[in-house]
Amino acid sequence: MTVTFNNNETDSFFTNGPQMSLSNAVRARLATEGLTVVADFSDFKEDQLNNAFKNMRTSIPGVPAIPETRDANNVILQALVPAIPAIPPTLVSAKCALRLKVASTAFHYYESIGRDINAPNMNYSTVLKDFHTEYESVVALSDEKKPDVPVLHNKNNTPLKWIESFKDCLFRTYGLRKAPLLYVIRDKVTLPTEVEDPLLAGKSYGSSGSVLDELIARLTHDDPLFKADNAAVYSMLEEATRGTVYASTVKPHSRKKDGRTAWNSMVSSHAGNDKWEQLHKDRSKFLMNTKWNGKNFSLEKFTGMHRSSFVQLEEASDHVNFQLPTEHTRVGYLIDNINNPDPDLRAAIASIRIDTNGMRSDFETDVSFLLPVDPYSKTKRGQDKHINVSDVHALTKNKSSSKSGVDFRWYKPEEYKLLNKEQRAELYEWQKSKEGQSTTNKQKTSAGHKTKPSAKKKLQAKIAALEAAIKAQESEPTMEELTACIASATESAKKQVSVPAADKGPHVAAALALKGILKRKRAANTQA
Repeated sequence: MTVTFNNNETDSFFTNGPQMSLSNAVRARLATEGLTVVADFSDFKEDQLNNAFKNMRTSIPGVPAIPETRDANNVILQALVPAIPAIPPTLVSAKCALRLKVASTAFHYYESIGRDINAPNMNYSTVLKDFHTEYESVVALSDEKKPDVPVLHNKNNTPLKWIESFKDCLFRTYGLRKAPLLYVIRDKVTLPTEVEDPLLAGKSYGSSGSVLDELIARLTHDDPLFKADNAAVYSMLEEATRGTVYASTVKPHSRKKDGRTAWNSMVSSHAGNDKWEQLHKDRSKFLMNTKWNGKNFSLEKFTGMHRSSFVQLEEASDHVNFQLPTEHTRVGYLIDNINNPDPDLRAAIASIRIDTNGMRSDFETDVSFLLPVDPYSKTKRGQDKHINVSDVHALTKNKSSSKSGVDFRWYKPEEYKLLNKEQRAELYEWQKSKEGQSTTNKQKTSAGHKTKPSAKKKLQAKIAALEAAIKAQESEPTMEELTACIASATESAKKQVSVPAADKGPHVAAALALKGILKRKRAANTQA
């Protein structure tokens, strides 16, 4: 960083009306406080300027002259010391005070981002006024409450998703340098030169596009306060990974509290290019192959899944090199995968195919055109507010994690018949898992499905009914009655277990056991 102001530019900066607009008296008095040239702003921030303005309101008394004295031989004993005139008090107007403070802030801003300081980028009228407006907003954002750190405890929050959430958290968390902590983990530490990234004409920033983005892109990492900001990033990473398998990746950097190195370790270990390549394959496969028939969830959900997949592809394109689908391609993926015979919907798709009003190359316009004719909303299931459909991310996850393409959910019998052998096998394995059992039961309950009672429960109900009947009569049931009752209760079980009709042995044995139980229970009730 260099300061290049010649004498004429310095005079113009301090005295011209569109600039600092200082009078000769104010400028002279500022010089006594130490602010003579633009480079002196390195020692003057807002507090120092306020102290200088306060001092300038007090006069400085003069010093009388000391006359020359000689001895008898005309030898000078005391040289003449000229008088020092008194300096009267000087008031700095509010306008000049504000401009000097803005110039001081801009000077330290350029210094912190490694920019050269010269007359064009320190011009108050063309550059510093707009800079002041933007910088004040940055300071206001830095005073807001810090966001919560996203954690990796949630099994659905994969490192790829968490990385973007953590970056957003750093963007909204400000450090000691009044800038987002995101600058700590930016890709490149070395700053581009003024030739590679010059300031835009009339602006205080370059290709970044704003003062805030310029701070993130160019704040130097050799400032004394960088160490504190770097430690703050480490603390956030430690909190995010605490108690997870990822904590071991961050722990080695705890002694130095090196947040930047810990972040790079997390990215290289758990979110490398291979992970983004796999995400690219999964999302592309979904866009091209996943069909929608209007039976399980709405068209709005399906278009939302398409939109979400494209956003994930955009994120992946920042890490791996591939061609993003164009608007024309996105629209083709959407309408080619809609398999529903509804006439209104087919007519809308036909209008898109013939490029009515340029819709063939405008995804969002097509979505707004298709949603009013969504056939799902016309069905009873679509109108039932109690039916719970998994959110976009869950549906996308289920579909992408399935090898056979089956959707992990509960199926009605007529839907289950449409699945092939591989899909049924994979669905069966999922339904045996803890997650599958929980999800299936919830979906059955929400759909109002009633499970048929098992043979065991039917038998228990028969026995309970028999006990109630015994209480209502004084005499105990005969063996024939008990055997007939048990045979009736276990009739449904014969369909599952092959037992000859003539084999009465099991029924008789059960009847004898039941008779003994009822006898003991009756005796206990009599004694009570």
